Amino acid sequence: MRPTLTIFLLAFLLQACGPMRQMQKVQSQVPVLGSIGKHQSSLFKKSFQKTGEPELDRPISVTIETVPLSGKMKARYEKYREHLGLPPLAVTMDSTQINKLLYYNLKISNLVHLVEELNQQKNAALKEYLQEDMELVLLSSMSVVVDQTLSQELDKAEKLYLNTDSDGDLSLYIEGSAPNGKAIKQSSLEIFDFQRANFCWKLDKRGRTAIAQILIDGTTCPGSTKANPKKLNRTPDYLKL
Repeated sequence: MRPTLTIFLLAFLLQACGPMRQMQKVQSQVPVLGSIGKHQSSLFKKSFQKTGEPELDRPISVTIETVPLSGKMKARYEKYREHLGLPPLAVTMDSTQINKLLYYNLKISNLVHLVEELNQQKNAALKEYLQEDMELVLLSSMSVVVDQTLSQELDKAEKLYLNTDSDGDLSLYIEGSAPNGKAIKQSSLEIFDFQRANFCWKLDKRGRTAIAQILIDGTTCPGSTKANPKKLNRTPDYLKL
């Protein structure tokens, strides 16, 4: 093969694979709020395979809700423990302790700011990959059980937020416990349930594809926005008859 042709093919492959390479450069495979990935769901099990995450220049607010661990959510947590090979709750504690169990629901609350961040140039490769793979979703909320120490910190927390840390990873922080907030170790969160969100797309003023909004389960893209960016009408107004 001629050297010129070889260089051309290599350049083509690097350009074609650019977004995928960017998506694969994830330091941690543990999902955090704001992670991008693929989900699977069945009657008894949900799973989320993280493939990437956005880079943030500013914090994104997260709401926290404390909920009794009972009913369907308790059954889901028991399935989570079973999957990890842990004994049932009834083996490790009595009924009084089980009845007092709580879990935390963490949810991204400022979706507007997150959309703005995703549309920034630094996330261009991630956004391009989202356009190519319609199965990719956003981890928008998660249900977690934590140890007693972290539980006490969360109960006192005035605010939680997401931000990119010094290593370039997306992290969850407790505001006010340190000058820049205290990072929560992902390993301390038992994530036994989650909710996902999809994306609605639009064309910006320059005719470029952009994320219009983040779409929570059960709703449809409003107005002229599309769930599939390939269905957007890219014909400029001045060319229409």
